[in-house]
Amino acid sequence: MRTIIFTVVLFLSLAAYGQKTVTGYGEYTYYVPENVTLEQARSIAIERARLDAIAKVFGTNVSQTNTVSVRKDGELSETVFNSFGGTEVKGDWIADSKKPEVNVRYDGGMVIVEVKVWGKIRENPTADYDLSVQVLCNGTVCERFIDCDRLSVCFKSSVKGFLSIFLVDENANRAYCLLPYENEDGKARAISQNKTYMLLSTDDPLYPYHEETILTADKPVEYNRLVFIFSKNQFSMPLADMGCYLPELPASDFVHWIQKNRLKDVEMRVIEKVVEINK
Repeated sequence: MRTIIFTVVLFLSLAAYGQKTVTGYGEYTYYVPENVTLEQARSIAIERARLDAIAKVFGTNVSQTNTVSVRKDGELSETVFNSFGGTEVKGDWIADSKKPEVNVRYDGGMVIVEVKVWGKIRENPTADYDLSVQVLCNGTVCERFIDCDRLSVCFKSSVKGFLSIFLVDENANRAYCLLPYENEDGKARAISQNKTYMLLSTDDPLYPYHEETILTADKPVEYNRLVFIFSKNQFSMPLADMGCYLPELPASDFVHWIQKNRLKDVEMRVIEKVVEINK
């Protein structure tokens, strides 16, 4: 059986950063399901602890996401509609001020991950522009891939600005720049207002390759993060010591690069989407 998940176009209301930056503390206890690895559990617990820290300082907004899932098995198909309610914090995690504390314990056969985090948080009080980000698998809106499926991205902004896209491979602990391309001189892509872009695709006039981006997996299931960095202002890409643009770098250096840019640029937003790749 092959499952294809179609996600309804989701416009993310993005807030203009306020100038208020504070140090916050958060914690989270994660009861790990059987189908989640310990590495994934640590990442989930740290992220939720960061959200807890932001919510404590700046509060939350209610949000909702709708999805349509089409499951295909030969000639048969099943359509499932889901609506997920949740909350969105009114701020952004800028950087860790000290290393997160992670404690893993076991209770009655269940794995429990306890996390404490400390970091710099910036208020995000008002929305002044919208972004639409869609991940496509073989031309269809979907975040679940099979080995060697084609990846592309549909992007639209309500304001003009600049965009970069990275893929973070957790297994290799590396970050790879997907946008800008090799022929764009290491500069973030200029984005026009209210224009729909098909990126990482041969439909993009600036795309320099004959074939579209392919996602592969060595393990039965792998997860990669697509990181979208957008700002109203031009921003510098990661550079080597000699001043040359780096299209690939360690994941830790990539995180540090984002943190430095966000501290300097109150207009910068970072959106992450996790893609699943099945062997």
